Amino acid sequence: MRSRSWLASLAAVLALAPSAVWASPAAAGPGGDPLVITVEPARQSAVIGDRVTIRAQVTNRAATPTDPLIAHLNVASLTGTYVDLEDWTAGPTQQVDPIGAGASANLSWDIQAVNTGSFDVYVVLLPNGAGSAGAGPLVTGAPSHLTVAGRRTLNAGGSLPIVIAMPLLLGALALAVRLRRRRS
Repeated sequence: MRSRSWLASLAAVLALAPSAVWASPAAAGPGGDPLVITVEPARQSAVIGDRVTIRAQVTNRAATPTDPLIAHLNVASLTGTYVDLEDWTAGPTQQVDPIGAGASANLSWDIQAVNTGSFDVYVVLLPNGAGSAGAGPLVTGAPSHLTVAGRRTLNAGGSLPIVIAMPLLLGALALAVRLRRRRS
């Protein structure tokens, strides 16, 4: 009996608030969300510390202009690595002016790879007009897959001369100082 009540409650919530469920352009059919987000490049690789650019094109397929929008860039780890978006980019959110019917807006973000692993970088659009802010639906674009490799900071090759030379140089310096003090 409880499961039926739970399902009925869920159905009632979804029936009352269909705009709370986000829409994906791939799932939009007739009457679906007219906004489409195309993110490029689809795949890229980087090394920790590298800067990469994510470009998005927002296309309005509707016969009327959009309200103002907010475009927000997100980075999601696919390998369980903690992601602090503020470390990746100083400006994940961009204001988007209304987009005319059949027109497009181009956006870009420069991000810095700060963690190793496999990540999906994607853009979410939120309505930001006087009557549409907070009303939804959200629109997401397909993710751009980013693989970040670690950077080797210590190279064992070529270290033997340093390991041998440094103690010899320090010893020679100490001997020179000692001999100089004896002469004085």
